[in-house]
Amino acid sequence: MTENLPIQNPPLADQVYDIILKSILSGEYKPGSRLPSENELADLYKVSRPTIRTAFSRLGELGYVIKKRGVGTFVSNTPSIANPLYQSIDVMDRISTQGYEPGFKQLWAEIITADQELAQKLDIDPDSKIARIQKLFTANGEPIIFFENFIPAWVYQDFFSNEEILEPGITEPFFEFFANHCKQEVKLLTSVISPDLVENCDLPAEFNNIVPHTPVLSVIDLGYSTNNEVLFVSNELLFKDASNFYVIRQVGKV
Repeated sequence: MTENLPIQNPPLADQVYDIILKSILSGEYKPGSRLPSENELADLYKVSRPTIRTAFSRLGELGYVIKKRGVGTFVSNTPSIANPLYQSIDVMDRISTQGYEPGFKQLWAEIITADQELAQKLDIDPDSKIARIQKLFTANGEPIIFFENFIPAWVYQDFFSNEEILEPGITEPFFEFFANHCKQEVKLLTSVISPDLVENCDLPAEFNNIVPHTPVLSVIDLGYSTNNEVLFVSNELLFKDASNFYVIRQVGKV
């Protein structure tokens, strides 16, 4: 595992998280087993203890590990939920969690003028500028998720030029893009989820090999900031295993 020592970019905590997650998914760290201590991992990866703590915290939030006070951090005995409706998870994580090798390709990006429908959804003036970005995510090289993001210029204009915002991959990981680069944390999403068929969807050529009658799950997201401002609209089409959502419903008083 030492050959996977993290490099300087992206953030160290993200790199350590990825390394530990891969070790859990590969079975190197088995369910119920105790992970190395924060000190041990800090020495192994040549990073600080707070970096390890941040990685552990993220793994805990996603259900991969459980921290037992005074004992240590353990791999969960129950499988992590790959795409829960109560929680938003980075797309690459969602794919890798299901045991696939994730991939990403930016298909198209342009600056457009908001029409009436987009202006209403984004709560901006008609004719405002928007970055429109189309993305493809793959699982073991197969197209599995198609995204179309619409981000109003006011979100990024203090940090990126119109040319920079269109560069491939600049908005990924998506939620980190808002929090780390635009100083706008995504607080919550409202989503409209509906079944559809491939033949009814306007898809890029990368999906031409999918049979027209194939079911697809359509998700339309509105992302809100901590100030309840609309940061983006996303149209998402999910195919095959990516369309499996899991729901946790609590019975009784909350």
